[in-house]
Amino acid sequence: MIRGGTGSIGLAAARRGVVDRMDEVGEHAPLDCGKCPGFCCRMAGYVEVSRQDIRRLAKFLGLTVRQFEERHIVEVTRKGEKLIKQDFDTCQFLGSDRKCTVYAARPKDCREYVCWDQDDETVYGYASFVQYSTAKLRKLEKARR
Repeated sequence: MIRGGTGSIGLAAARRGVVDRMDEVGEHAPLDCGKCPGFCCRMAGYVEVSRQDIRRLAKFLGLTVRQFEERHIVEVTRKGEKLIKQDFDTCQFLGSDRKCTVYAARPKDCREYVCWDQDDETVYGYASFVQYSTAKLRKLEKARR
């Protein structure tokens, strides 16, 4: 499970514009991940990989399981959980185009994560702000033409 992402570092500014509009779109309205700059991959917390995830990722990258673990596991917890992303670190598989470079083989944590269905609304707050602002700017742009 993706965990963490606590706090409201910078969120106050984003929420000033978003909170007032939450009633318009619903408190946890789904967002378009394609319009987001990858906040979940940059700040959502930890990404744990299962043995199955590791095998799938290793195969996708043309590596052995051992090679994958040596190159991509960033932490093994006391419980033995293997992580490929920590805290607010950017995921090592996020490309410069803000797209997942291992999308077809991404871990279960990533496949199941949606920012609008999390206890911590930090990622959702930022993503809502960005998406609302982009939509508003497009409408203003169209109105000027």
